[in-house]
Amino acid sequence: MAEYLASIFGTEKDKVNCSFYFKIGACRHGDRCSRLHNKPTFSQTIVLLNLYRNPQNTAQTADRSHCHVSDVEVQEHYDSFFEEVFTELQEKYGEIEEMNVCDNLGDHLVGNVYVKFWREEDAERAVAELNNRWFNGQAVHPELSPVTDFRESCCRQYEMGECTRGGFCNFMHLQPISQNLRREFYGRGPRCRYLKTSLLCLLMS
Repeated sequence: MAEYLASIFGTEKDKVNCSFYFKIGACRHGDRCSRLHNKPTFSQTIVLLNLYRNPQNTAQTADRSHCHVSDVEVQEHYDSFFEEVFTELQEKYGEIEEMNVCDNLGDHLVGNVYVKFWREEDAERAVAELNNRWFNGQAVHPELSPVTDFRESCCRQYEMGECTRGGFCNFMHLQPISQNLRREFYGRGPRCRYLKTSLLCLLMS
């Protein structure tokens, strides 16, 4: 029985633990979910909740004729955000294996930044110290995340341009960084490996 329960833990067959929380570290039902959200006591991954603000989403709530933001401007804004956050976290807390930013619109995923460190102790220290920090005028809300394999967290249809749920999909829509920034952060050093940011797994050289 114990082996069976272990085999279904965090899957849709598990009637006790929330499979969505286990896979993506978030659940659209929040505290109202009928299943348990088992928050990890140790993990390589932290999540900074609702940290990234996509300027296109902000523009959609205003007069589009005056607040249009081009795709190029969005990419530049995103790359600048990614570089600032990645650099500061790596310099202060330890080497980062990968960092991913959600482009979803649902409250439980919008702007979530997932940072996977190489060492669990670095992730733990980051959560403790970031808890009293502010970024661009908003409080930072960090917590340890159960997500360690982003292949299980992401929407495969989105990667193929076929997701019909749009920004309100319950799986991660990861926003990719530019090629130059990808090479800068992931293309050098002994731990260079496949980048999973958008599940394209491009080998950096």
